[in-house]
Parts: sequence; structure tokens; C-alpha cells
Amino acid sequence: MKRFALAAALAALVAAPAALAITDAEYTVIQKAANQYLQAIPANGNFHVSAEDVYKRIQSGKNDFVIVDVRVPKDKKFDQGHLPGAIFIASDQFARPENLAKLPKDKDIIVHCDTGQVQNKILTVLHMLGYEKAYAIKWGYMSWKVAPPTGLTLGEINASITKNYPVEK
Repeated sequence: MKRFALAAALAALVAAPAALAITDAEYTVIQKAANQYLQAIPANGNFHVSAEDVYKRIQSGKNDFVIVDVRVPKDKKFDQGHLPGAIFIASDQFARPENLAKLPKDKDIIVHCDTGQVQNKILTVLHMLGYEKAYAIKWGYMSWKVAPPTGLTLGEINASITKNYPVEK
């Protein structure tokens, strides 16, 4: 039953926006799975690892982790350069059974996208499916290597934070 609940929650998360009209029973299943996931978040508030820590693991030669690159399109991202030893699974196809079958549950899974936005969605899916050893590289690929569109992204972030918009207290 627990697997069904998590599968139902996953299906709702990755479904097209039009498919988000759910029944009350489906809502309850998804709500319980989401609550279970949120309660499992570590005290530091995330499941992130630094690029430096990933680099050290790669250099160690240990085989106790898998790096998954979810950047798309593959030919313009992964094929142009990726972390040593990484495998590619497109973010929009990640939850397909044949792709999940590539992921061992007994090893750390380290996921990354360009900036951290997409990888965190994937990370949520993995944890809701029971991959307790799933992590994401903090800030994604842009913490590993500055490359287009990463440089553009950093420029946009810098331009945005200089606005100094007001806040309430």
C-alpha cells in the first residue's frame, strides 16, 4: 500500500498541469506522501552536497555513488561536457520505470541540473520513491563549471539582487 501511495503521489507530481485535477482520495494519498517526505528533510533543510565534496568522491575512486545529469537537451548539455562518470537521464523522463531501474538503492545518488531548480524536483521524486540516499549538488552544474547558459544565469542573478527590493518586518 505504501508503494501505491508513493507511486500515486509521484504520478501526480510529474503529470501535466491539466492532469492535476485529482479526487479527494488521491489528494489524501499525495498529502500523506508529501508530509512524509517533508518530515524526513534533514535539520539543515536540504539534501545538498557541495561540488567540492563530489569532486573528492570522484577522486577517491570509490564506487559507492552514481552521478545523474538531468540537463536537457542532452546534445547541447551532457554531450558537450559532464561530470566524470555521470550518466544522463532527461529530467522529463526521470520517473519512467526503465530510468528508475538504472538507479541503485544501495548507493548514493547525486543528481544535478544547470542551476539547482530542476534537480530539486527530481530529488523530491527520488525521496518520495524511497531513495533515501539521494542528494543534489548545491547550485547544480554552475557550481562545477561556468559554462553557457550558466554564465548567463549568474549574470541574471547578480542583476536581480542589486535591486534591493523592500521587505516587511
